[in-house]
Amino acid sequence: MDDVSEQRGARRPTVVTVAVAIWWTVLAVRTVEVVVGIVRLDREDPALVPAGLVGAVLGIGFCALLAWGALRTARGSGTARFWLALVSAFAVLNVVIAVFAAEPSWTVLEPLALGVAAVLTYLPSARPWFPKAERRPRRVEPRTIGWDPQTGERITEQHGSDGRG
Repeated sequence: MDDVSEQRGARRPTVVTVAVAIWWTVLAVRTVEVVVGIVRLDREDPALVPAGLVGAVLGIGFCALLAWGALRTARGSGTARFWLALVSAFAVLNVVIAVFAAEPSWTVLEPLALGVAAVLTYLPSARPWFPKAERRPRRVEPRTIGWDPQTGERITEQHGSDGRG
């Protein structure tokens, strides 16, 4: 067992596992949709296949990037959790706009599922799985006690010279 899982506990919280499963399921469905779309495009209009392939490669690449983010989230990455939540927020916003612009269809379920997955990773029961980044100590600047009237340079407090520090 590695040090990170010993610090956080050996088991991943169920809500994180469910959220990651939702992400992977939605991404698998999305990948199948892209492949089916290319096959349909080949049958309907073969002249558009090269442009469709470029879109398919970009779409599958984006799905792979998000799948990697879901894997990192499953392993406890707070940064990946943040970026997946941001992508989910944009997807849900897109659905809200689409619902007001047109009649909703079953395609609104995927982004809403991603929104649910994002919320699950921010529940209190999931927080221990995502460790907080340790803050680096900041360099303490010497306190300014005045300015040299002739040069304009800053005069700072010297620690230890007066016997107190």
